[in-house]
Amino acid sequence: MENRSLKECLHDPLRTPLDWRTRLQVAIDIAAALEYLYYFCDPPVFHVPVNSSNVMVDANFVAKVSDVSVISHDMKRALTTQSFQDQVEQRRKDLVFQYGVLVLELVTGQSPGGDGELVRWVQEPGIAGSMHRMVDADLGGAYDARELRDLVIVARLCTGHGDDGVVSMPQIVRYLQKKVERLGCDTTMRG
Repeated sequence: MENRSLKECLHDPLRTPLDWRTRLQVAIDIAAALEYLYYFCDPPVFHVPVNSSNVMVDANFVAKVSDVSVISHDMKRALTTQSFQDQVEQRRKDLVFQYGVLVLELVTGQSPGGDGELVRWVQEPGIAGSMHRMVDADLGGAYDARELRDLVIVARLCTGHGDDGVVSMPQIVRYLQKKVERLGCDTTMRG
């Protein structure tokens, strides 16, 4: 891919930082790709690690998900077993959580790291007051506050626990599309 990985786009100090509109569109592109892969792909997808290293960016900054594992012929026989269905459902939940962490990386410009600091931040009760302080400084304050709030809400729902963490990729895609359409942004699914 011409622009290599999303990780490089976000963290390489020698590159021009991604602007807000590009980050927002990347979040939508990834959500739409994950929805397709997990709900409509044939053969079905078994596993997709969602992180900035596995998202490739083309010349037009269209995000592409890489490193996808599809269900093998042998696995197809197990599709009807309850334990396999449970595994698939758990992977969908993991996917949603990973997507939420990736959204936080897009918003903050920070690598998620292993300590869960970004996830703890987005789950804090007083997050509304600290949201603007966590935005990537490379944006220079050039972002839409409502779109920021909407992305942080998505990240919070995706990384929540218990009843707060029950959201699906189709719900995320529809939510983001509606919010962005209302604000007049081009939401054409690309790629």
